[in-house]
Amino acid sequence: MTERNYWQRMRRNRVSRRALLRASGRAGVGAAGLALVGCGDDDDDSVAQVVQQQQQQQQAVQQQQAVQQDQEQAADQTADQAEQQETVAAAQQDEQEGQQTAAVSTEGQPQYGGTLRRASTIETHDYWDPHRGVFGPTQFMHTMLYNNLIRWKNKEKAEMEADIAALPEIPDATTYIFNINPRAAWHDAYPTEGGRNITAEDIAVNVDRNLAGTDSTGAEDGTFLGLSSWRKIASHEAVDEHTYRTTSDGIDSTYLSATFLRPFGWMAAPEGIREWGTESDVWRDDPTTLRVAGSGPFIAESYEPTEVFIANRNPNYWKDDQWGRQLPYLDRMEYYNLFDETAIETAVRSKELDGAWLNISRVESLLNDFPQMQRHSVGGGFTIMIRTNYNPDWPGEDGEGNPWLDRRVAAAFHLATDRYLMIDTVYLGSAKPSVLEEIPWFSEFYSPSQEEMTEIPGFRADRDKDLQEANELMDASGFRDTGRSIYLFAPDVWEQRYPGIVETAKNMYEGTLGVGIEISIDPYTILLQRLVDGTSTGQIPCWTNPPSDLDPTSYWLNGRVPGASANFYSYENPRVTEIAEEMKITLDIEAKGVLSEEMVQLQLGIHPDWGWESLSPGIGVMNPVSNEAAWPWYHVQPDGYQFAHHGFKIVEDMWLDTAHEEYPS
Repeated sequence: MTERNYWQRMRRNRVSRRALLRASGRAGVGAAGLALVGCGDDDDDSVAQVVQQQQQQQQAVQQQQAVQQDQEQAADQTADQAEQQETVAAAQQDEQEGQQTAAVSTEGQPQYGGTLRRASTIETHDYWDPHRGVFGPTQFMHTMLYNNLIRWKNKEKAEMEADIAALPEIPDATTYIFNINPRAAWHDAYPTEGGRNITAEDIAVNVDRNLAGTDSTGAEDGTFLGLSSWRKIASHEAVDEHTYRTTSDGIDSTYLSATFLRPFGWMAAPEGIREWGTESDVWRDDPTTLRVAGSGPFIAESYEPTEVFIANRNPNYWKDDQWGRQLPYLDRMEYYNLFDETAIETAVRSKELDGAWLNISRVESLLNDFPQMQRHSVGGGFTIMIRTNYNPDWPGEDGEGNPWLDRRVAAAFHLATDRYLMIDTVYLGSAKPSVLEEIPWFSEFYSPSQEEMTEIPGFRADRDKDLQEANELMDASGFRDTGRSIYLFAPDVWEQRYPGIVETAKNMYEGTLGVGIEISIDPYTILLQRLVDGTSTGQIPCWTNPPSDLDPTSYWLNGRVPGASANFYSYENPRVTEIAEEMKITLDIEAKGVLSEEMVQLQLGIHPDWGWESLSPGIGVMNPVSNEAAWPWYHVQPDGYQFAHHGFKIVEDMWLDTAHEEYPS
């Protein structure tokens, strides 16, 4: 499938408000789940009235809704017909485009067996604790080993699916009732030998730990980065062995996506929680020793940080495929620690790896030399962003005061960042500018379009205008007159993956801002600790996690509200806080879109009332369009490739055609 066709398909699959209402109803998530993703069209249905009918269940509203439904029936039928025609046309085109890459063999069902061999920077790992871990490679390894309570099936379509529990019943606006799968079981491995079944009380133990956010001594622990999200839970209880009930702290459009659907919302066996995370802190303090208390499709065998992570098929996994056969299909996963793209490409060429995500030029080189190989493209990936730090108590790296407190310096740094140079240098053009780390570039409901970005300071097509304004801001700040340098951070794996990129960034800033630039190159673990401590320097353009959701509301609540668990940068703006809180309780999609438009203006420093004073400390640079080359025996099921945090769709459903004539013996 070509990159162009991929994004055409994504645009076709945007869900209308009417379709989202129907899908939510079918999934049992009710109106409270409507704003989990940002999508809209020109339908004139009143989402607010439907929400009132579903959540308030007031007789007067029901009567009014019935009248409106009668009035709109003809219009709805017309819209439905158009929607059906568009869906059929899109399906026909998708069928034509997907002939060569169908996930299920035309000869039958997926096959069992084989070892999947992939590469990543697994040395860049933070915690084996499933409630603390946030690094990308850690996330992918955890997806092999753990399950969520419920999970996304397809974020772009707002489709959820069962995991440990079925999708919840929602009897009122704040109550969610989950029925635990009676087959769900922990691994038959230490500390849960025997593989006992998962109970509702096990879920309650996980939620209690996330709500507390403390270490083994009872002290508050800043490494629980999802604390603010979990504290949306007002109450929870195990009603019986298989029934778990929670309530939200009021009507909350982000409730499910911020808690059980969050990318790092895994459930762990209480035996492991007690031994490694409650009675001691070894999960936090010893990240190199493999300790797992999971229920997932694979059971961990070994972890050598500089070599390989190995996991074997869980012979007692409790989930089945659509044909009623036990998952997973693979016998084994081997996840190698490789940084250098040349080494990764060489390993793919020699069939030591089954496939790899690589720069577009390397993917095209592989496809040119091996036409039988597959190419997959997916958007989002890891956001590339810059960071500043607004902590007034941090004296700066040189002890002379935090330079970012003068927003003119922060704005100049933002304007001096050449997004298009970074796109060409790092991803050879296979990326798109993204305005904020929390919004993927293709989400035009929450983000300015690519065309609109070219008029926004920092993203302008007129680079000279950005540079002129950057220098005017530096002059006005007086920073250059102090003789001080600007200190920035770069992760070691960023330089190892793209040799020379740190020097490129240094030259970019020194050449445009006229000040000395000092860049420290350290592991991400140091960056994470300094974020938690509030002592982070600025950061050159480099990786961070992809957007956790299409709807940025939860991110803004956690990262841009004073006192929130992920507000590492001491950001504070009264209007930003006001909008974030209002978006939380706004269930009308269109109304939420209006609020988010103002929020984006504030975060980009272009709000007419606030200007640079409201500038975000985490500005986007780009989202790569990730390109994969894979051998023809490598098969991913539908929904396997999505923009972010969907590794579980790969590890659970992937299969290898070990009978393929080219499969290595």
